[in-house]
Amino acid sequence: MKRILWIGSIIAIFIIGVILVLQSGTSKERVSEQFAAHLFNYPLPAETSLITKYQFNGKNFIDGGGSGGYWNVVAIIALSSTLTRQEILAYYQGIEPFPYPKGKRAGVELEIYFEDNNEKVIIPAAGFYFRDKDKRMRTISTYLEEPDTQANQASATTKYFLQIASGFDYFLNID
Repeated sequence: MKRILWIGSIIAIFIIGVILVLQSGTSKERVSEQFAAHLFNYPLPAETSLITKYQFNGKNFIDGGGSGGYWNVVAIIALSSTLTRQEILAYYQGIEPFPYPKGKRAGVELEIYFEDNNEKVIIPAAGFYFRDKDKRMRTISTYLEEPDTQANQASATTKYFLQIASGFDYFLNID
């Protein structure tokens, strides 16, 4: 009888240990922080200073969510630079896509929003992210496809936001 109780206890402790290891290995916050670190650690261009950085995550909060129970994460850095818009875009033009959360495969494109053409989309209790005034995502390629309307604009500083956003399926979809 003692032996059965002892073996049952060992099995229960083993199962609890496996569950804890799996849960910590798929922690939503840890995965979100690792994803954001890719942007936060990316080198800035010359004559550019970091104003602040943000990282938000939550269930289906980017662009209204959707179905599937994905956990979204967004990383944003606010920057100020003496470089022109064209110089900033040229610096980031060749940037490789960032890795997806919970993976090594790259594919998350860098988004950029200049101070005069951005809209902060605030999601209560989750955070915020940026879109342009027409509610579109702005990757580097979208700027390169349009005519240069800002070429003659002189400004001492250019303020802009870099953003990466993605979603991932999380362990058992438990909130």
